[in-house]
Amino acid sequence: MKLLKQSAVALSLLAVLSAPMQVLAQEDNTVDILTNVTGGKDEADMEAFVAELEALTGLTINMEKPANDYGTVLLQKLANGGEGLDLIYFGQDSMADLVEQEGIMDITEYIQGSEILSDTSIIAAEEWENITLDGKIYAGFNKKEVHRLPNINQAIMTEYGVEDLQEETLEGYYNLFTDMKEKVDIEGFYPINIVLSTLNDVQPWFASQGLKTGIVVDENGNRTVPIVSDESAPVWEWLRTLYEEELLDPASLTDTTAELRNKFQSSQTGLVVDWAAWTGLYNANAAADYPDNFEAIPYGGTTNPDGDYMLHRGAASLWGVPTTSDNVEGAIKVLEAFATQEGGILLSLGAEGYDYNLEDGEYVLTEQGELHAKDHGAPFPISEQFEAPLPFNPGVDEAMEFLQFASTEEYLPESAEYMEIVGQGALNIVSGEITVEEGLAQMQQALKDAGIID
Repeated sequence: MKLLKQSAVALSLLAVLSAPMQVLAQEDNTVDILTNVTGGKDEADMEAFVAELEALTGLTINMEKPANDYGTVLLQKLANGGEGLDLIYFGQDSMADLVEQEGIMDITEYIQGSEILSDTSIIAAEEWENITLDGKIYAGFNKKEVHRLPNINQAIMTEYGVEDLQEETLEGYYNLFTDMKEKVDIEGFYPINIVLSTLNDVQPWFASQGLKTGIVVDENGNRTVPIVSDESAPVWEWLRTLYEEELLDPASLTDTTAELRNKFQSSQTGLVVDWAAWTGLYNANAAADYPDNFEAIPYGGTTNPDGDYMLHRGAASLWGVPTTSDNVEGAIKVLEAFATQEGGILLSLGAEGYDYNLEDGEYVLTEQGELHAKDHGAPFPISEQFEAPLPFNPGVDEAMEFLQFASTEEYLPESAEYMEIVGQGALNIVSGEITVEEGLAQMQQALKDAGIID
C-alpha cells in the first residue's frame, strides 16, 4: 500500500495552522445548530444526543433537524438573516456557493487558534487542504469521508463455482461477468448493476485509462473533463458491450441507489459500486445469511497505467458558521468536541444510556443502538487518533484499506451542469442510441458551449 504524500499546498497550510492566534471569547453560552444527517434518529434520540453534546462542550445546544427538504430550509434561513444560527451542516459541493453568497464566514483564524483543530496529528493537513478555498478555511469537519469501490457477493461465487477475478483490467472483469452469467442460476440475476446517470459508479472502470471523473483543473487553471476525452473511448465501449450482452442490468439506466442496493442484498446482482461503509452494512443486514449465503467483498476496480487504483472519495460533509452568528466561539467549541475521542463516539455509537451502555468497561449497544448501526452522522470520525470502541461491520476494515487510492472531485459552480451533460451522454452511449464516437463528440461540444471546459 502506498502512503499519501503531502503536497506543497498541504505543507504551507500546515505552517498556517501552526501559527498562534488569539480568539476573543464570547459571553453567549448557547449554540444554535441546523443539521441534516447528524444527530438523533428520532426525537428521543436527538434529546440524548444533544444532552451528551452539551456535557462535552459546556454549552447550551439547540439542534434542529428538518424532516425533509434540508437544502431549501437552509437557504430560507440564511435568506432570513440566519435566524440566529451559529452552525450549519452542508456538503463540500455547496461550499463555494455559500461563500459567494456571503452565507458563511472565513474561520481560518479560529482554526489557527484552536489547539485541537490546528493539530495535524488529529486532523490531517490533507483534510484541510481538500476544503481550503482561495487560501481560506470556511468550514470544519463532520466526519472522515470515505470512498466508493466495487463489492462482489462472494457467496454467489462460491455457490455456483464462478472463477475468481483473474486480473484487474476491463477484460478481467468482463470475463468474470461472463462466467457469472453462464453459471449463476437465479431468476432476474445480472452480474453488474450501476447507477449510470449520476456517474458515481464509473470511476473504478475509468481508472483503467488513468482518467478521473468530474471537472479537472490543472495548475494553469485549464479545465477538462477526462472521461469524455478521446482516451476514454475504451471504457465507454466496455460499458456498452456489457449492456448489449446483458451482463449489465438494463435497469442501470433508471435504477436509484436504493433499488441497486436491494438487488445486491437479495443476490440479484453480483457486483455493485458503493461506499466503503456499505460493504459492512450489506454484511450486517444479511444477518444469519452472512457469510454462507451472502458476503460482500471489497475490490479496487481496475488499475491505472502505474498499477494504482483510482477511486472516488465523497465530498466532505462540513459545518460552517453563518456570517450572522453571534456565538462563533461556541460554534468552534462544537467543532472541537466532534474531533475528540468522546465526540467521535457520540457521532458514531450515539449517546451513553440510550444507544449504548458501559458494562465492566465494555461498550454494549442497546436495542436502539443496534437499530442505529453505529452511525449518528459519522461512522468514521475525523480524528486521526480516534479508536473505534466497537469493531466495524464485517468487510469495512478491508474496504478502508483502499482509501489511500481515493480522491475527491473538484466542486465548482459548473459541476451540476457537468453531471447533467455527461450523465445524459452516458445513458445515450451505453444504451446504444448513438455510437461512442458520436457521444463523445456531442458531450465535448456541449461542455464547451456551456463554458465548462476550455
